[in-house]
Amino acid sequence: MSKKMLTPYDPLEPEKAINGFLYPNIDVIGMDSFLEIDTGQKWEVGLVVFVGKELSKNDVFAKIVDSGKKVDYVKELLDIIEDYLRQVSAFKIGDIVGIRSSKRGFELIKLEKPQKAATTMPK
Repeated sequence: MSKKMLTPYDPLEPEKAINGFLYPNIDVIGMDSFLEIDTGQKWEVGLVVFVGKELSKNDVFAKIVDSGKKVDYVKELLDIIEDYLRQVSAFKIGDIVGIRSSKRGFELIKLEKPQKAATTMPK
């Protein structure tokens, strides 16, 4: 259970708010990206946000199924979501997070925040 989730994050437009929540992309070997729950859009990076209530693996699974995604391996996806929520809960709100393949499936990794561009031209 976690009160945190990842939302899509575009490093090229870091100030742009993007709605939706992410989960590990189980459609690829290596789980090296995320999918947005409602649209199925692929994302490389997520932003840790506070969702306001405890989310269980069953809550997230229900949202994935309600989005129309066909789930062939229910137990495996529930295990992945449980691990995902456990890993997300270890990050701070506002952290930028990526995903990489590991021996146990996947690992969430903290990424550096992009540097803000200068707002004035140097003289």
